[in-house]
Formats: sequence, C-alpha cells, structure tokens
Amino acid sequence: MIGLLLFLMLNASMTAALSSVSARTILISGATDGIGRHTAKKLAADGNNHLLVHGRKPDVGKDLCKELLDRGASSATYFNADLNDLEEVERLAEEVTGHCNANNKGSLDVLINNAGIFEPPQPAKSAQGFDQTFAVNVLAPFLLTRRLLPLVAASTDPNPRIITTSSISQSWSLPSMDELLDINNEPKSAHRAYSDSKLGDYLFTVRLAKILDAHTDERLSRIKCLTMDPGTVNTKMLLAGWGACGIPVSRADNTYKLATEYGTKQESGSYHFGGGGGKCDDIEEFWSRLEECTGCTYDDINKDL
Repeated sequence: MIGLLLFLMLNASMTAALSSVSARTILISGATDGIGRHTAKKLAADGNNHLLVHGRKPDVGKDLCKELLDRGASSATYFNADLNDLEEVERLAEEVTGHCNANNKGSLDVLINNAGIFEPPQPAKSAQGFDQTFAVNVLAPFLLTRRLLPLVAASTDPNPRIITTSSISQSWSLPSMDELLDINNEPKSAHRAYSDSKLGDYLFTVRLAKILDAHTDERLSRIKCLTMDPGTVNTKMLLAGWGACGIPVSRADNTYKLATEYGTKQESGSYHFGGGGGKCDDIEEFWSRLEECTGCTYDDINKDL
C-alpha cells in the first residue's frame, strides 16, 4: 500500500514537472477560421499552452477563446487586426508585446504566420497601396515577425520557432522581381497573385533563417524558421479559388506538426510537406524590397533584445 502511494506521488510529481516544462506561449495569426482555427484547437487539446489568437471578427474570436479554454488551454487571448493595413500590423505587434510582457514573462515560444487571403479576379490594393494579396500574405508577416523577434529571442523553450505558411503553388511561380512585388502595378489573376505571394513566404523564411543562423547572439541563432504547404484543404479560400478538391479541415495537421514535436527535428529554413522550394533570381534584392515596403529592417535586431 505504501509502495503504491509512493508511486502515485512520484508519478504526479513527474507529470507536474513535465507539464511545467511543456507550457508554451503560441501566437497564431488568422486563427478564427480554417487551418488556423484547427491548429489552435489541437494545441489547446495538448494542454498547458497559452494561446494568442488573431483575427478580424471580435465575436468569433471571443467564442474561439472560450472553446480553446474548454479544450484544455491554460489561457486564450484574442487580438483583432486587419493585416491589409501595415499600421494595424504595428498595433497588433504592440498589443501582443504588451500582453506577453505582462503575462508571459516577456516571451513568445512559437509564432505561426498563418493568416492569408485569396482575392477574387478584380485586383485590390492594401491601405498602403500594395497588391492586397501580397500585402496580407507577405508584407504583414515580414513586419509582424520583425516586431515580435525580441519576444521569440526571450523564449526559454529549447525550440523557439517562427512558422510561416507557404503553399505547393509557390513552386510553380517564376516571376521577375518586379512581377513578384507588383512594382509596375500590373493586374494579375487571383491565382497568380496567390502563388507569387506564397513564393514570397518561402523566400522570407529562407532568408530569415540565414540571418538568424549567422547571428552571434545565441538567443537569435537558436530560433528555427520553418515553412510548409498546409495541404490541399477544403477551407473557404480553397473553395473560392479551386473548388472542393482537398481534405477536410479537421485533417489539416501540417501546421500543428511543425509547431510540435516534428518541428523540433527540422532544419531552420526548410520547407515541408508538398512540392519543392521555389526560386528567385536575387533573394537579397527581394529582402531589400520588403524592408523598403514595410519601413522596417532586420539589421538592428540587437538593439531590441
């Protein structure tokens, strides 16, 4: 009897210790619908995670947070922002930073740049006059990641990560630099604009990984930057652009895999799950253009740590 009690006490102690170690703070953009919502629900079910979820519909976000808590999340906080406006992205970053400083010891363990759009045939412009698809899918995560890098660098998790959703369609995109960034404001088909933007997400991840890997500050060099094809999934986006040709959202686990154990074993800068990495004539010029468009640079990361 005494042996059984000792075993139960030891088991409870080990479980509590493991639970404490595994607790992570995770931000998911575009989390109120589709793959982002599915990923948030799976991370909540893991238990003990602090989930920060972003969207554009406060009522939906409030309901999502309640569901995440019911599923086992330690906490769930909603942030509202329109990523079509870079000023909104800046505000989102400030609010997330303030929240993490007040509640999560000033750190963020996993950043998941999941939000993305597929626009109808009529080209639309962002608040700053960029192609809307490129602004939301590429410029927003570029700026948001830069602003939140100090939080990720402060993570005490052994495997802090930045995950950016790309697509298998990026491997089919071979634009010139001007076409990629829509410098000439020439109309693109919705499919072409989406593919180009997903190539941008892949290139962003590759270049960011090289910058961080080469950094002398170990807080930055240990951060993994990963990207992937989320799968052909019957989200609202897929249904609008391609029709019902994929798997149910309930089976779309690729993002979740990179955010959990599978992702810890992968090389920074790597692309996963569908097709190969795309190509660009000059990735450094592409990076410079992103800095120009967003007004932010990654050259001064140290000053914010």
